[in-house]
Amino acid sequence: MTVTTDLVADFVRAANRLPQVSAQERQRLLERGLTVSGAMRGLLLETGKLAPFDEALERVVDDIARNIIEMSDETVSKALLALAGQIRTLRILNREPPANRTPNGANAI
Repeated sequence: MTVTTDLVADFVRAANRLPQVSAQERQRLLERGLTVSGAMRGLLLETGKLAPFDEALERVVDDIARNIIEMSDETVSKALLALAGQIRTLRILNREPPANRTPNGANAI
């Protein structure tokens, strides 16, 4: 498995056993997910690919991480699964070749 696949698996495992995961570990996982998501989005931009950006998700997950003590298990679990999905999507997009573009910026047929 790749590092990214391992990370996604860690998020899913943590979401499924959340009562056993400490608040500090929950916060660390969420912050790590935000960092990885941002880095993968940056890599997409560097390679000339369109990078999806869900500003609302990023903002909500950041808020959850900062206020982890007050958050319900369900809220944290949903945030972990949302990050796992986003990172998985970004990994897939990073593996795809960039679209063929003509000099005027249009897609080649």
